[in-house]
Amino acid sequence: MSTDDVAAQTIQRITLPLNLFPPDRWTNLDVSNYVLLPAQGAQATVVSFQVPLGQHGIVKKIANNFVGGGWVEGSAAITWQILVDGAPPPGTTSYDNILTSLGNPSNPVEIAGFRIFENQVLTLVVKNATVVVAGQLSGGRLVGWLYPRDMEDDGIWL
Repeated sequence: MSTDDVAAQTIQRITLPLNLFPPDRWTNLDVSNYVLLPAQGAQATVVSFQVPLGQHGIVKKIANNFVGGGWVEGSAAITWQILVDGAPPPGTTSYDNILTSLGNPSNPVEIAGFRIFENQVLTLVVKNATVVVAGQLSGGRLVGWLYPRDMEDDGIWL
């Protein structure tokens, strides 16, 4: 590989907008699940995913939904949270208290996106404030891509 080729790859690493496009080496991130609605005052993890060592990623689409009766969209009787290591992703506090269904697992909605890093645990949690449980379900899906962390320049995010 020539010096010019190495320089071009370095520039690509720094300038590629990873939040918009997967790099040339990437792995699909697509996890989904359904769980029974938890009891009133309780919460349940709908989806959980741990970022593999040596990988970073971008989450670009999300979905959460409710299947069954007894809930009105936007009422706060049911809420969802997207968490990274137990807290909202930095800069995305709007995912800390989701009051409505964002798409459904078969058709997730596109979001601005947020980054995830190796070994972090990404979760979608459903909380039941007041809905009487009668076999209802909550579903969720998280979609994006993972890429080798060595594709990033060490100081790019400082």
